[in-house]
Amino acid sequence: MSNYSHRGYEHRTGGYSRRRHKSSGFKHKNTGKNIIRTLVAVICTAAVIALIFVFFKYLKPFVTSFVGDSNEVTATIDTATADTADHAQGYYDIVDNKVFVSQGSAYLMFKGLANTALNYTAVMNSIATSVGDETEIYNIVIPTNTEFGLEPQYRKGSNPQKDNLNFIAHGLMDRVNFVDIYDTLDSHKSEYIYYRTDENLTSLGAYYAYLEYMNYTQTDDTPSKKVYSLDTLAKKKGSIRRFEGDLLKRTIDPSVQPHGNQELFNNADTIDFYKLPVNYNSYIVDLQTGDYKEKDLFTTENVGEDPLSVFPARNTPLMVMYDLETKSKDKLLIVKDRYAEPMIGYLIPGCGEVHVADVQLYTGSLSEYVIKNDITRVLIINGIGNANNALYCQQLKDLFNSSRQAQAQTAD
Repeated sequence: MSNYSHRGYEHRTGGYSRRRHKSSGFKHKNTGKNIIRTLVAVICTAAVIALIFVFFKYLKPFVTSFVGDSNEVTATIDTATADTADHAQGYYDIVDNKVFVSQGSAYLMFKGLANTALNYTAVMNSIATSVGDETEIYNIVIPTNTEFGLEPQYRKGSNPQKDNLNFIAHGLMDRVNFVDIYDTLDSHKSEYIYYRTDENLTSLGAYYAYLEYMNYTQTDDTPSKKVYSLDTLAKKKGSIRRFEGDLLKRTIDPSVQPHGNQELFNNADTIDFYKLPVNYNSYIVDLQTGDYKEKDLFTTENVGEDPLSVFPARNTPLMVMYDLETKSKDKLLIVKDRYAEPMIGYLIPGCGEVHVADVQLYTGSLSEYVIKNDITRVLIINGIGNANNALYCQQLKDLFNSSRQAQAQTAD
């Protein structure tokens, strides 16, 4: 058997194994490597400590929310929660990164910040400038039901809406009249003012918002007889049973929850609406031809799969309504998203003309529309989510600035 040593290696039967060399050169190399190993170990330990710190300080709320300690929610449907939650301890279901279900009602998480609120105020101020000083400007931002109905321990994933509304109000120029409905809705939060399966105000919630607007705008030219009591409206009430809103649909998992969250499904809503006790005409306007097509309001006919279309101007770019009994020359333009729709009907009585334009469907220049139709008052109504949405705000701004852009292009 061959057995010899060569340059620190020992050869036996064709195999090589490293022998420890006792020279000083090897000692220096090993010492250097030990130092490097020690440094690496220290760095790794420091990194682990840093990760633990970051986890507990920043990431733990997100992780705990997955099991229910917070309402900062996950990106997928948590179907297991629906089956295993203890109702006596406060039923909840994590749906996605914006919706939280608790005790049979769905709540929309609000993510708006100070800077998104200030962006909205800049848009509103721009609109006020574009329509001129002779036109009154009013603004209503509708909060979600999260702060009025969701338990505080599940509300941590939703930013404070009252603070956001204050940022908006304080940033507006003087001629933009901000009608804050937050406190009014808060004072009626024990009532059925929001749907359980949808983020919209009910007719009752919209009525309270309308009263706040009327109190803000009440003058000698807008007598109190325009404001109908709930008792009067109740005589003309209609209802649509078994309304399943968008928030319920977002909980559907075909394999486990085919009907959506069971608590929401069992707690479906009723849409109440009021047929106005006033003679009026209402029309849908074709934006291409300018033709008026008569539209009957507050009827359950042809509502199809969208029961909320019982309200005026639902999914309609432009609508015009006339009160045939009033002598008022007031012409109101409502610029809205879908959150405003339950409120529109209340604004028809006592107003000579009510024009309604949808921000996301209308095309053309609303500042030109104001001039062309002698609009005396502009009321912009939108949900707080859209008010803090950059894309929506840009759409709103463009609708009023387009005429000035066209004029600038013509001048060039």
